[in-house]
Amino acid sequence: MVLPANFGEWEHLKDQVRLQHNKNVQKFFKNTKNDTVGTPKESLKHACLMKDSDTADMVLLRKLLFEFDAGHAQSLQAPIYGIPVDVHQSNTAFKPQVHIHFQEKYPYIADRLRPCRGQISFVLMDETSENYSRAKAEKLAAAIKREIATPVLIWEKGKFYYYYRDKDRGYDLRLLVKSKTEGERITKAVLGIQSHPFNDDFSDYVSNERTYSNTPGTHRIYGQTQPKPIKRPTVDVRFRYAQLLLHGRRKAINLVSTPGVALKEVIERVAVA
Repeated sequence: MVLPANFGEWEHLKDQVRLQHNKNVQKFFKNTKNDTVGTPKESLKHACLMKDSDTADMVLLRKLLFEFDAGHAQSLQAPIYGIPVDVHQSNTAFKPQVHIHFQEKYPYIADRLRPCRGQISFVLMDETSENYSRAKAEKLAAAIKREIATPVLIWEKGKFYYYYRDKDRGYDLRLLVKSKTEGERITKAVLGIQSHPFNDDFSDYVSNERTYSNTPGTHRIYGQTQPKPIKRPTVDVRFRYAQLLLHGRRKAINLVSTPGVALKEVIERVAVA
């Protein structure tokens, strides 16, 4: 079909973008009312929906709000059930995995672009993907919220490795900490999720005389001066969210999250980050 004489490129583009975008918004907020801002979720949905009278800037802002702040883009990313090479043939392979994520609240160095992060993982040795249920996930989420999120656990990362290996119970923790005491504190919090006892026979702490500067200086990359990466930064990271990965399931099960984390269908939410 030949384009009509008064064909409007912008109006046609906006109509096509609005059609697909609003379809995704309605699906994403399927249980949320339209044309109301009575609750925070209703207000967010209304802000994400594109209107016929929108300008180009408004179309772009609604798109960005929906994809990144509301969390639609994150919901499309399927998690990877990763099995490290050294455990691929072990009895932990394909067991349900729990990932607990931490992040620095504010970067302690002004010119550093991204906050530091941390992750602690373990596997559920008494479970399989086939027998895991919603009721079990709810119980696990409540335990994580109790042990890790009320109050929010702060992990004092440092330059020395603390190890805790109890393969029969699914633990192979490798924590960068400031001291052995800090390693034990974080380990006991993780063990508390399943009410497992701490056993010093499974722990190891490695200290050394190496120096790892928090201000390593700069180097030139592609003709520009860039800060060098910080190895083993001494920094406090706070609990942000926890997820469960089941082998064969495309999406992670979001167990617990703190404010500001763009996750959908979270079992337990924490009021204070």
